Amino acid sequence: MAPSLPVVARVPHTVKQPARCPHCGSTRLIRKGTRRKKLEIAQLWQCKLCRRVFTPAPPSLRYKTYPLRVILDGVTLYNLGYSLPVAAQKLKTKHGYKISPSTLASWMAEHRELTTYSRLRRHRPNGLSPAQTIRSTKLYHRQVYSFAYHRPKLAYVRGDERHKRFAPLADFLERIPEICPHDLFSESSRASQLPNFVDRNHLVVVEKENFATRTAALVLPAVGDNRMRHETLQRFMLANDSVTVAVEIPIWLTAADIDSLEVEHGIRLLPPGHSPRVLTGHIDFSQVRNGAVHILDYKPDARTNKPIAQLTLYALALTRLAGLRLFDIKCAWFNEEQYCEFFPRALLARQN
Repeated sequence: MAPSLPVVARVPHTVKQPARCPHCGSTRLIRKGTRRKKLEIAQLWQCKLCRRVFTPAPPSLRYKTYPLRVILDGVTLYNLGYSLPVAAQKLKTKHGYKISPSTLASWMAEHRELTTYSRLRRHRPNGLSPAQTIRSTKLYHRQVYSFAYHRPKLAYVRGDERHKRFAPLADFLERIPEICPHDLFSESSRASQLPNFVDRNHLVVVEKENFATRTAALVLPAVGDNRMRHETLQRFMLANDSVTVAVEIPIWLTAADIDSLEVEHGIRLLPPGHSPRVLTGHIDFSQVRNGAVHILDYKPDARTNKPIAQLTLYALALTRLAGLRLFDIKCAWFNEEQYCEFFPRALLARQN
């Protein structure tokens, strides 16, 4: 008799109830036992309408010997700077699977399109160990936020001719652990709860396919705990793509900042008499690409939840905190299926 697999071997994306039957589209689904694979236990589901039994996994995730989370961990370890043999050994220590360096190399090749940092990996600064690639800081701002930035990418921004004007952003990110006014976050108004201060009737939002949507579609099925979806996606993109420079970036605007921005742009960020006159928030992703700084927010309900005011405030905050020009910032929100972006400068210019 084959030894039993632990409960932890259950595949996260098959345990969650699917939204619809892949065969007829019905939402009337029930659990229908499990299927034992070599290294995993997959949950089976049955449609009560068409009676067909299925495993909810996209075709790209089927017929894999190793669990998806192990594959993604291996790719991440290599892009952090570990050699293939060392990364394979670390996988064995963490997950218990003996994986050859050649297998890890094949995973890298399979996911090369989304793990574009592998092209820059050889340019990492001398003397920087894999463990020093990403600097993380826990921020206790009502809840715990894991602010982190990628040190080689910031060095690349400073040295790249197209992006070196964003060096002040790199300076700001590196200084956050020392300059962040943590006390402001305990009593401030939150950017995510900000009243709408922009005229959406004049907003031009562009929907398009983006690497962020494809990365989310790859990574999130490996996450069994919904509370870990944001952090898992953030850490994967920070380590593996070539453009995400930081995640969970804290931003803050004092009363003086708010007054200045309201006069400059002819807007009202907070109602008259609102107290405290302080705004704070945390940017999910900051990217530098195509000659611009991109502010991204992951929204599982991206089709109905449109954080336009929130993202615009983040852009305004970076003009004060990091010395960026609003002209150089683009904002977007996304999930696994949708990526929507806009220019905050155009939105605010129409209100002047």
